[in-house]
Amino acid sequence: MNTNEITSRLEYKLLQGKLDQDVTGLCFDSRHVKQGDIFVCIRGAVFDSHDALEQIDAGHPSIIIVDKTYELSLSNISSPVVAVSDTRHAKAVVAAAFYGYPSEKLRLVGVTGSKGKTTVATMITAALREAGCKAGSIGSNGVNLGDEILEVANTTPDSDQLQRFLALMVSKGIEYAVIECSSQGLMQHRTDMITFDVGVFLNVQHGDHVGTDEHPTFENYAYCKSLLLRQCRQGVVNLDDKNIDFVVKEATCELITVGHDDTHAATAKLGSTPDYVISKQRTRESNGLIGEEFNLSGKLDDEVYVNMPGEFAALNAAATIAAVDALGLPASAAKEALSHIHINGRVDMIYRTEELSVCIDSAHTRESTRAVLKALRAYEPKRLVCVFGAGGNRDIQRRIGMGESAGKYADFSIITTEHNRFEPFETILEGVKSGLESTGGRYMVIEYRPEAIHYAITHSESGDMIAIIGLGDDKYQHINGVNVPQDDDKCAREAIREWENTHRK
Repeated sequence: MNTNEITSRLEYKLLQGKLDQDVTGLCFDSRHVKQGDIFVCIRGAVFDSHDALEQIDAGHPSIIIVDKTYELSLSNISSPVVAVSDTRHAKAVVAAAFYGYPSEKLRLVGVTGSKGKTTVATMITAALREAGCKAGSIGSNGVNLGDEILEVANTTPDSDQLQRFLALMVSKGIEYAVIECSSQGLMQHRTDMITFDVGVFLNVQHGDHVGTDEHPTFENYAYCKSLLLRQCRQGVVNLDDKNIDFVVKEATCELITVGHDDTHAATAKLGSTPDYVISKQRTRESNGLIGEEFNLSGKLDDEVYVNMPGEFAALNAAATIAAVDALGLPASAAKEALSHIHINGRVDMIYRTEELSVCIDSAHTRESTRAVLKALRAYEPKRLVCVFGAGGNRDIQRRIGMGESAGKYADFSIITTEHNRFEPFETILEGVKSGLESTGGRYMVIEYRPEAIHYAITHSESGDMIAIIGLGDDKYQHINGVNVPQDDDKCAREAIREWENTHRK
């Protein structure tokens, strides 16, 4: 491959040199440039690689791609240089070319939403496999290739990694890929060069991902979520979401709607009745676990059971069925997969007895905390104990809201750390406490998360349900710039074994 081939779908202006160089790699770190690399300069939150052009040039890359608005002198640069309108988009273009445009060899589903991305992506992947298709997924729980799972740093990986993972799927004979599309991923062009066969919009909630390190306003956040509906052929959207008019306003795809029977869409673009109508939602116990059963009508008339509790379970299941149906695959496969679905770290009941139950979930906002605690109330525990923290360097309303939800829906709370990032635990704690104390809820504070989990389980009362929320299936905490190992599932199981040994005596 040479530079002409790798830039064939890129709009650019050649500033110097010739585009006839061999290309052997991609690089985005100025410290590790090698001869034959394509280097794309990115303005990051901390470092702008445009400022290291001489260091980059010293590695003899095949081409350097820069932002056309960047004022630079090329007098000391010998490598070919091109200018583009957006280097993040350019990064996606050259990465797709370098890996042979793998997205064009797969059928693709993209899933976005403040809540439920991992759940629905996992549901769709399970349904595809139930239908006999070879399917993989990319998201919060890693890159699932069927025979192995690879870790990822972001819900939606950077475009070069995303294209590499898609190429790996193609090499393994995978036919379908389901990708979680975060608002940051869509905003930063990580999914550019991908046209989804089906995009799924679940919801967009206030108090999530708005702040100095993320989106400046809720409107910007919702807008970035809506971008998915401009890069898919068909879009499954949730009519129950109160921001749905804004989200679909500039959609370019065919829209397919899901919602409850009392949904009233305000826009003529969507109509007043969902294509897939949810009604008569009720809880049902199966093998000691509680799930949701509901009737589905419209494009499909059937009764559906999803093996997860909670008010959002039916919407997530309906969106899954609609997506599978849109792909031309049997809805019966989705229905079967939903009946026994299990997702690590998502309302994940890791232990269940009459004396003690322990559930792990990723809830980290006001609404998700409320939703998971309300869902667990269906088990009718004597006490619902919530172990949780709030993320640092995020909108203060998020931690206050989590405190309020815990105070209202749990009988007792243990406040601990979560992803503190660069904020002191004491500052985060004050916000959580202000929300919790406003409800009159009872609580205690144990800063060290493993200790908090251990205490909640080993000091439980008969009939307790322990909800450990915030990290879900994450295996670390971001604290002061370091990824500190933390596995809530492992910590909980160790404490459960100790509790069992005590109670067997």
